Amino acid sequence: MEALRERDQIELHYKWDTEALFATNDKWEEEFQAVRKLVEDDPFVDDRSHLHEGTKVLQRYFNVSESLGERLGKLQIYAHILADQDTRVSLYQAMQSRIQMLSADFAQKDSFFEPELLALPEEQLDAYVKNPAMKDYQHLLDNLIRNKPHVLSDETEEVLASLHDVLGAAGQVFSQLTNADFQHGAFTVDGTEYTVTEGRLGLLLRNSNRAVRKLAYEHVYDTYLHHKNAIGALYANSVKTDVRIARVRKFETTREMAFFANHIPTAVYDALIKGVRDNIAHQHRYIELRRKWLELDHVRLYDKYVPLAQASFDDYSFEQGFDLVKEGLLVLGEDYQEILEKAVAERWIDVFETPGKRSGAYSSGFYATHPYVLLNYQGNYNSVSTLAHELGHSVHTYLAGKTQLPHYSNYSIFLAEIASTVNETLLVNHLLDITEDPMARATLINQQLDNLGATIYRQTMFAEFEKDAHQVVEEGRALTHDSLSEMYGALNTVYYGSAYAEDERSAAEWSRIPHFYRAYYVYQYATGMSAALVFADRMRKEGAPAAEKYLGFLRSGSKDYPLAVLKEAGLDMTDPSVITQALTIYGDLVDELESLLMKKSR
Repeated sequence: MEALRERDQIELHYKWDTEALFATNDKWEEEFQAVRKLVEDDPFVDDRSHLHEGTKVLQRYFNVSESLGERLGKLQIYAHILADQDTRVSLYQAMQSRIQMLSADFAQKDSFFEPELLALPEEQLDAYVKNPAMKDYQHLLDNLIRNKPHVLSDETEEVLASLHDVLGAAGQVFSQLTNADFQHGAFTVDGTEYTVTEGRLGLLLRNSNRAVRKLAYEHVYDTYLHHKNAIGALYANSVKTDVRIARVRKFETTREMAFFANHIPTAVYDALIKGVRDNIAHQHRYIELRRKWLELDHVRLYDKYVPLAQASFDDYSFEQGFDLVKEGLLVLGEDYQEILEKAVAERWIDVFETPGKRSGAYSSGFYATHPYVLLNYQGNYNSVSTLAHELGHSVHTYLAGKTQLPHYSNYSIFLAEIASTVNETLLVNHLLDITEDPMARATLINQQLDNLGATIYRQTMFAEFEKDAHQVVEEGRALTHDSLSEMYGALNTVYYGSAYAEDERSAAEWSRIPHFYRAYYVYQYATGMSAALVFADRMRKEGAPAAEKYLGFLRSGSKDYPLAVLKEAGLDMTDPSVITQALTIYGDLVDELESLLMKKSR
């Protein structure tokens, strides 16, 4: 394997432009000290305890909060991208730590606003919202005021805030237990020794040798089963905590509390589950195809991830990969293409892996900066897909920041993955359009089906499990490892069909999922992927009109609640037909993959 080049050996145009934020570290330090003094001197001294005096005080508060927030944001972006480009440099880590502490100090000074605002009489709050002088903040105020019935007394809020770490203890203990304490051992197959870790399990489950897959699976799941009572107690405690907090905050259910912040009705969750259940036959057909192609009596959990086709794709230079992404996104129009060109010309992207650089990929930035994209580009198809994904986030951030007022330029997690997934989908669709080789097509479709299945079907099954587990506690019944595994095993059987066989280990898969300690989070992966598939499909079929509606979604930021933003773009996520449209695309891919594989077998 070729040695990594040091950062100073990488050509400038492959490195992000930090000077667009601050020309030097010394300039950053000057700004840091200036902002630190403003925060220490209490920027809200003229506003605290004065919100009742009228909209001029509110406007002053918003102006100060946004101005300082912008300056802090630039300081944060600069420190964190330097820290990530070389994690070995203690100066960068110190800069990041210092700005994090300063931001926390600012947040503490700023924390008076919401409780003090919501303590005002309802008539005064209503007058503030309707005042023409507050027109630019009307939606923001409306969103804050919705919290009033669920905000408790100052003393109770202070107690709950002080208990934050304690209330999240179950998830913290689970993380320590599974990441630090669990050891999964090793095994040997055909003279090769395999060491099993949590991180390596995914790779081992893709091994073409079923004995390797089976033993890796058993080593990991037996570790979890050995600690079944402890893990069962941790998750039961987490669910009980959710239920009690919901009741303290005067919510009917834990789901209602979880969806409140984004103004999402529980109908969205129910529509997702109904849409997936109504279209479960597509996944059953894919599992049956997997059973036949792998020549198995039944598919087990450890057979779900091994590829059914593995054609090799050419390596792509960064320029070739970038051009491929641009070609795939042509349907989005000239303005979108110009932004992609800007990303290269203005050096938004840090392209190659270097010693000490953070692993993975992300897009960062906000309205006051251009986006910053971290890659570790390897030249394979996955790297090109990752580039498309992160540029989706970047263009979303860029367009929202250029279109909306600063306080509406962000977007919720419910919407965050749509833009990135649309780009990935358009890219793979473009590759399928230009790929004639049957095995190359089968490989792309196999990867897409596994991605869609893991994101829509599997995350929806997780969502059902979370709903059922919380309902048990809300009804006053107890959760145990055995009852949770029985519940989860029954869902496995429903979701995977008759070609799949369940066992004690696979029924306990729930015990490995860290996301369950953040209740009602995972469903957003399924809704986001479904929305992205439908957007991409409409653009392929309708062209510019559908693309313009989608671009309107990207420009919307948080000017309205997430469902309203999507509805304006033509998607009603309370309607199960959106999920049906997405899963019809999945079903069509199953049909084509089966046809390609059957041709190969003849």
